[in-house]
Amino acid sequence: MKRKILFIIWSFTHGGGAEALLTTIVNHLNPQKYDISIIEYQHADIKVEKVNANIHVLPPIERVDTPDGTSKGYQLRYTELLIEKYIRGDYDLYVSFNYQIPTFLLPKDTNNISWIHGDVYDLCAPERQTDRDLQDKAFDRAKKIVAISDHTMRSIADLFPRHSDKLIKIYNGIDIRKVWEKSQDETLIKLEHPAIVYIGRLDDNKDPERMLRVFSAINKRNKEAHLYYIGDGILGEKLSEQIKELNLQHKVQLLGYQENPFPIIRQSEVVGLLSKAEGFSMALLEALALGRPVVTTDVGAAETVTNGGKCGSVIRTDAQAVEAFLHYINIDRHEIEKQCIESVRRFELGQYIQRIEELIDEVIG
Repeated sequence: MKRKILFIIWSFTHGGGAEALLTTIVNHLNPQKYDISIIEYQHADIKVEKVNANIHVLPPIERVDTPDGTSKGYQLRYTELLIEKYIRGDYDLYVSFNYQIPTFLLPKDTNNISWIHGDVYDLCAPERQTDRDLQDKAFDRAKKIVAISDHTMRSIADLFPRHSDKLIKIYNGIDIRKVWEKSQDETLIKLEHPAIVYIGRLDDNKDPERMLRVFSAINKRNKEAHLYYIGDGILGEKLSEQIKELNLQHKVQLLGYQENPFPIIRQSEVVGLLSKAEGFSMALLEALALGRPVVTTDVGAAETVTNGGKCGSVIRTDAQAVEAFLHYINIDRHEIEKQCIESVRRFELGQYIQRIEELIDEVIG
C-alpha cells in the first residue's frame, strides 16, 4: 500500500526557490511507494509549478468562516480551525516545507517532518518573541527537523536547544541534466559581454541595491561590463531610479521575473547573489550546473557550494565583491566551467532523493 504524504508550503505559486525545490522532490519520489499531495497557505498566481500527473495540488488554505469573524492569521496561530478543515486527514506523514506558518499547521499526534530552508536568527528580535514561542511549540509536533545547511542547523540548535536531538542535515539537491536541457531553450534576451547576472527577488533581503553599488565600482575599472538583474519585487522602481542617477542605463538592465532563466545565465561570465540571509540557494547550484562561477555573501551554505573557492568567491565587503567579479569576467571561461560542473556533482539528484526516502520511511516507521 502506498504511503500518503501531505507537503505544507507557504506558497506553491510564488516562483521561489522553495517551490522549485519541492517540485523537484515530489517529481522524483518513488510513485510506487508514495501518494503525494501539496497544499499552500498563500496563493500568488506568479508561477504554476509543473508537477507530475500523480501529484495532487490541493486548493489553497482560506479563512474559516466563524461567528466571531476571526482572521486567517488568528486562526493559524491560536486555533486548530485551519488544521481541522484543510490539513488533518488519512495521511501517513505531514511535511511542513518552510518555518513559521507551515509548521504551525502540523497536526498533533501524527508523523511530522519540519523542513527549514534558512537560519532562524530573525526570531531573536524582542518583537518576535510570540512567533518564537509558537515555533518552539510547533517543533514539539515534529519527529524530525531538516536543516539544509550547517548555518541553518546551528541557528535552530542555538534558539531551540531542546529540539536538537531531532535535527538532521540534508543539503539541497539539483537535477543537473534538467537545468542543462532547459538552458538550451531559445531566448530573445541576448547579453552583452562581459556579463554579470544577478538572481533574486528585488527586496531588502536579496539586497539588489548593494549589487548596484558594487557594479558602479566595477564600471569605473571596466567600462565594457554589463549587469543584468533577473527577478522582480518591491525595490524594482527604486532600483530603476538609482540606475538613472548613476547614469548606468546602458550598462544595467532589469529583466524582471523569468520563468526559465537558464538560457540567460548560460550567456553570462559570472553570477552574483549578495543576500543578507539565505538557506541553501538553488540559484547558486543552478549557476554551477551551467558552468558559471558565483560571487556570494557569506550566507547559508555559500562556503560549501563554492567548494573552497574552486568555483566561486564568498565575500564580506563591497571591495572584495568588486575584485571577485573583475576576476571572473577576465579569467579563462573554459577552465572555470569545468571546475563548476565538477563541484556541483556533489549535489546530484539521485543520492539526494535516496536520502529523503530513507528519512520518510524512518519517520513513518
